[in-house]
Amino acid sequence: MSQLGVLQIDAVNAVARSHLLVLGARITGAETAVDRLLHRAAYEHRDLVEYWCHEACYLPTADWPLYQWRRERARRGETYGRLAALAAERPDYVDGVAQRLEAEGPLSAGQLEPGGRRGPWWGWSDAKMALEWLLWTGRVTVSHRHNFTRHYDLSERVLGSIAEGGPDEETAHRILLLQAARHLGVGAADDLIDYHRLPKRPARQRLRELVQEGALVETTVDGWDRPAYLLPDTPTRRRRSRSVLLSPFDPVVWFRPRAERLFGFRYRLEIYVPAAKRVHGYYVLPFLHDDGLAARVDVTTDRAAGALLVHGAFLEPAAPPDTVDALATELHRLARFCGVDRVMVGTKGDAVSALGRAVRSSRIESSNP
Repeated sequence: MSQLGVLQIDAVNAVARSHLLVLGARITGAETAVDRLLHRAAYEHRDLVEYWCHEACYLPTADWPLYQWRRERARRGETYGRLAALAAERPDYVDGVAQRLEAEGPLSAGQLEPGGRRGPWWGWSDAKMALEWLLWTGRVTVSHRHNFTRHYDLSERVLGSIAEGGPDEETAHRILLLQAARHLGVGAADDLIDYHRLPKRPARQRLRELVQEGALVETTVDGWDRPAYLLPDTPTRRRRSRSVLLSPFDPVVWFRPRAERLFGFRYRLEIYVPAAKRVHGYYVLPFLHDDGLAARVDVTTDRAAGALLVHGAFLEPAAPPDTVDALATELHRLARFCGVDRVMVGTKGDAVSALGRAVRSSRIESSNP
């Protein structure tokens, strides 16, 4: 987490939950073990906390004060319109939700409002929207999750003295831009600003100030049509990347313009695209290999069948010659991560024939002493 800064949470479980895929690409262990590590860090040791920074994310608890400006903006109504409208129109109801937590301890939206009416906005009940507004404004935070359902409690009970206060907005933006430069290594202005979803105009001014002060260095990247920025002490020696499949919400690819600038990789998540109009598939994972994004696979986990299903596989134009073999090895690793023992390759894409052979071969090799 000190390398990532933020870890985006996503509920889609086509392969495994996104945040677990991000961690699984970087540390060893099965999905269940990684999930336990994350649970302990966030809900037992309180080293991590949930908040809206990039999107809904885990972040180091020590960074909670850096978002005080966002909580203050939310209190002024600068958040999702439906949440702000509920707080403005029914303040007594929202206060009552906070009072329930104070009196009863951690509660989920369902416990607050059993069988509550579901509205059109993500199907959220009024209790859920009140809780999320209280989370945005910092009055409550996530105490724990049970079966991925959030349970909320007062922030001071979860976080202690760190719950209130923080640097002024300009100072916080400067710190977050420097953090983004450290997490990314090198980035254009838009890349640094997007990492913590800062307001663009003031963040660009802070960026110019950091360059003037020497806290950031402006440089160029071959093939980019815009300046890039990095910390003065950023290491520049080349290291070959690991060969891993990435979540669609991995920081390597979550800002699609940067992924295209860095790797020539045009990427669109097609979950919400009608099936007949999808180009690559429902849940497509980019394959990082030999310092580039060399392929992409449409994959899901069928836990009942004990299999990782590769519905489609596609090579990028500049994929190295050993990409298919490396991808086959990584698919077996991902299957083990997800707790299944087979990889089954479908029929869609230019790489499936070669990948099917490589998957069978690597399975045989890995099973021999």
